[in-house]
Amino acid sequence: MSGYRFYERASRAYYGRPHFYKLLAVCTVSGGGLVVAYGEAARSTAFAEAANDNNSIKKKKVVVLGTGWAGTSFLKSLKNPSYEVQVVSPRNYFAFTPLLPSVTNGTVEARSIVEPVRKIVGKKKYDAEFKEAECYKIDTQNKKVHCRSITHQSHLGGSEDFTVDYDYLVIAMGARVNTFNTPGVAEHAHFLKEIEDAQRIRRTVIDCFERASLPSLSNEERKRILHFVVVGGGPTGVEFSAELHEFVTHDLAKLYPTLMEHVKITLLEATDHILNMFDKRITEFAEKKFGRDGINLKFGSMVTKVTEKDISIKERSSGQNVNIPYGMVVWSTGIATRPVVMDFMKQIGQTNRRVLATDEWLRVEGCDDIYALGDCATINQRKIMEDIAAIFVKADKKGTGRLKVDDFEEVINDIVERYPQLEIYLKKQQLKDFVQLLKNKHGDKELDIEKFKAALSEVDSQMKNLPATAQVAAQQGNYLADCFNRMEVCEKYPEGPLRFRGTGRHRFRPFRYRHLGQFAPLGGEQTAAQLPGDWVSIGYSTQWLWYSIYASKQVSWRTRTSVVSDWLRRFVFGRDSSRI
Repeated sequence: MSGYRFYERASRAYYGRPHFYKLLAVCTVSGGGLVVAYGEAARSTAFAEAANDNNSIKKKKVVVLGTGWAGTSFLKSLKNPSYEVQVVSPRNYFAFTPLLPSVTNGTVEARSIVEPVRKIVGKKKYDAEFKEAECYKIDTQNKKVHCRSITHQSHLGGSEDFTVDYDYLVIAMGARVNTFNTPGVAEHAHFLKEIEDAQRIRRTVIDCFERASLPSLSNEERKRILHFVVVGGGPTGVEFSAELHEFVTHDLAKLYPTLMEHVKITLLEATDHILNMFDKRITEFAEKKFGRDGINLKFGSMVTKVTEKDISIKERSSGQNVNIPYGMVVWSTGIATRPVVMDFMKQIGQTNRRVLATDEWLRVEGCDDIYALGDCATINQRKIMEDIAAIFVKADKKGTGRLKVDDFEEVINDIVERYPQLEIYLKKQQLKDFVQLLKNKHGDKELDIEKFKAALSEVDSQMKNLPATAQVAAQQGNYLADCFNRMEVCEKYPEGPLRFRGTGRHRFRPFRYRHLGQFAPLGGEQTAAQLPGDWVSIGYSTQWLWYSIYASKQVSWRTRTSVVSDWLRRFVFGRDSSRI
């Protein structure tokens, strides 16, 4: 096969022309989001054939740091056998994190939502190795990753340091819990980010009830021990509060009937509402339902300190400091950058940023061979006003300094592709396309650079950072794998959207996040859904939709079967209340 024919086939596959077809599936994620997955009905074999023609070429080494949503999506979608893949992660499994709240109360078992990484990559056609280790340093100058093995048993020996070389590095390390440097949080609060966190919460809940059932305790002490405080009114905090209420009222009430009068669940939120990122209708329904269920909502409450038995808050309305006794506190207030990523950011001169900055192709700014995706990174979206002069010059082929609207036809698609905020702006203004925007501003008259600026002056106000959700991470992993599958071919025959920053064209279309909505389980077999098109659904039917989507998007048939059987077991026998 000639190089051009090969590229033509791969290009058609990538840009969506009818070379193969894809089936769309939608999946909810942690925090109420959705994930898009694609099942291929007929796949192009262009890159595989090219790899067979070039077996003598040394394989490029791709190192993937992390096995969360971003890293695992990349590994599952990567199909080009011309790469040698090394996976480094402190955990040797992928966890379906949207179901972590269900693990805390025994609705779903922990093993039902995890899949070993070795099993995932073992089914792929590319060469892959896994190292259970933690990356503690990235050396961009020598293209090495410094790692330290994770030792869970002391008799097996101490930790071991080693290095891994790379040609391409994919940083998908996620993030850690953000404590906002609040005193006592790290020492006394429970988090809900890993499998181990969910298991620890489950054991603590049972411990609280067993301790409170002892005859020697006073009623005041029982009330303290059975007071469960959740900090953060986002999707995770709300879902966990609902799950805990279900566990207590439906299962533990039968086993500890004399303690139910002492049980209390309090949700602390610093703002005026829970689920602020959802539609107002969902927020109002959730607050009313929690009120009916007896979950105490305290708005405008800023946590200032956590001790072994009390949590201190400052009430915004009164300005008073209040101490709240508790038996267990769960902290769910956001994420922060991991130390190794912060050190890497200092090394490459990104000291003034909260997370790693990448371009629209997920490439770390200033590092051509390093990509970052998921919660550890954010796309530094280019403002259209920064490139306004370059856009005008590209359209002004005659160099007259004045253009008609029709003169922009050749660059219109590239403008919309490169600046997603323009598409958002057009939808909000109910405009058909970019041409209609210019005509509405200036009719069919000629435009100079100043009039062109005026027409687009409000576009950049629509720029938004991507949310730190599994939906975003999964889409980024799939996109980057698609790029790697065709990278070698497209380097020889670059084609893609015009770059107004720099020269020429980039070989791939930039990453575009497609928000497909979000779910919020509220307990009592009721779930709220907010999907594109301003469609809101709340109730029992939405809960069944939630069940079907979560089951269908498990990572394997084993986990899918296990999750469904766990749900059936709960319906028939209730939740398990043992401390195991």
